[in-house]
Amino acid sequence: MKQLLIILVSLIACVSCAQSSDEIIGTWKVKNDYYEAVYEVVEYKGKFFGKIHYYNDGKETYKGNNKKEDYFLTGVERKGKKYIKGKMYLPGGTYYEVVITLKNKDILKVLMTVEGEPYEEVWRRIINK
Repeated sequence: MKQLLIILVSLIACVSCAQSSDEIIGTWKVKNDYYEAVYEVVEYKGKFFGKIHYYNDGKETYKGNNKKEDYFLTGVERKGKKYIKGKMYLPGGTYYEVVITLKNKDILKVLMTVEGEPYEEVWRRIINK
């Protein structure tokens, strides 16, 4: 009986930990009229950050080297199903304010303001098999 209780408590703890994992974390593919890219979103100290694995806009191709410079998205905070206060940095040092909405576990809607106008992208989760 004691073993059964220990197993049950362990299973509940594992399920609770699994559910606390944030759905924004993962690898995402972006493909639109301007570029295609692969980004990874990670969590650090309660905030979310994005790093580039691959980028190609037809003129320039970049493959991430897992260095500090590959982090282009910083300071994202979760508020319900939205992720706010993000900054998406460009190579020249300028940045866009970013709000990310979780549409479902495999699709993110990324809204930013570019030159004063709203711009929206869809990021699709890359599922590793």
